[in-house]
Amino acid sequence: MSKGNVSKIDNLGRVVIPKSIRKALNIEHNDEISMYVDGESLIIKKGYRACSLCVSKKIKHQIGTKFICNDCVENIKNL
Repeated sequence: MSKGNVSKIDNLGRVVIPKSIRKALNIEHNDEISMYVDGESLIIKKGYRACSLCVSKKIKHQIGTKFICNDCVENIKNL
């Protein structure tokens, strides 16, 4: 199923996620969402960003669609 809407960003950089999209993703008030850039697209997903290697929530780097925390970056440097 595909859903789509057009929205404008307000002067504070906010955008409303339409009710039909929130309902399709089962997103409710105070749920966490994650946002990241994939090429020229903004991807919004329910849930939080987590390190692709250790699932830490302390994300500092993005490589493509993958997120990596500082600890994992340091571990990779020490290989």
